[in-house]
Amino acid sequence: MMMDDQNSKAGEHPGHSETYRALLTHLLGGHVVCQWSAPALARLIEREEVQNRVNRWASEIGMTLATTSSGVGHYLVYQGFDNTVKGVARESFTRLMKSLRFYVQTLEMLMNALHAETSLIPGEELRFHSLLNQVSQSPSLQTQLSNLPSSRRHTAFKEQLESLFSQLQKEGLLIEANAKHSIYQVTSRIELVQDLIIFIQDNEQLPEPETDTPSARQGQLT
Repeated sequence: MMMDDQNSKAGEHPGHSETYRALLTHLLGGHVVCQWSAPALARLIEREEVQNRVNRWASEIGMTLATTSSGVGHYLVYQGFDNTVKGVARESFTRLMKSLRFYVQTLEMLMNALHAETSLIPGEELRFHSLLNQVSQSPSLQTQLSNLPSSRRHTAFKEQLESLFSQLQKEGLLIEANAKHSIYQVTSRIELVQDLIIFIQDNEQLPEPETDTPSARQGQLT
C-alpha cells in the first residue's frame, strides 16, 4: 500500500522529480509528448495532478498546456498575444511555413503509398522495406520521392527513402519503433502539421502574423 501511494505521487514528490524535470524540458523544447515519442513522459502527463502542476508552472511564463486534435499529444502554447508573443509566433510560423512544402509533398507521397483516402494517424506503423518495395514498383511514387528536398543529394531510391525517414525523425514526426526490422511509428506531432495544412488550404490568403487570428495557435508552437 505504501508503495502504491508513492507511485501515485511520482509526478509531484521531490524524490521522483527526475522524470518531471525531463517532461518540462521536453515541453519547453517545443516537442509534442505522446505515447509514441516519449512513453514514460506521456504516462506522467496523463495524470491530472501533473497537468495541473505543469499549468501552474507554465502560467508563470505565459504558457499553457494544449492537446493535439485527437487528444493524445500534449504541448505548450502561449496564453496571451502581447508583443513578445507576437515575435515568437511570427518566427515560429515563418519556420513552419518554410517547411510546409516539404510536409505537403511528404504526406502526399506516404498517403499514396499507404492509403490515399485517409491521413496518417499517430501510432501508425511505417515499414521501411515495405515502402521501398512499393516505391521500386511505382513510377509515380519514384517521382514524388525524388522531388522531395531530402532526396536532392541521392539518386538511389533506398538512399532517398533513408534520407526522408531521417528528416522526419529530426522533425519529430517519426520514431524508430523496431530497429532490427526498420519499423517506424508516426507521432502525435503529425496532427499539428496536418492541422496547419488544412488551415492554410481553407484560407486562400495567409493571415498577417501580427493579427490575432486562428493562425496564432499554430504560430505559437515553440
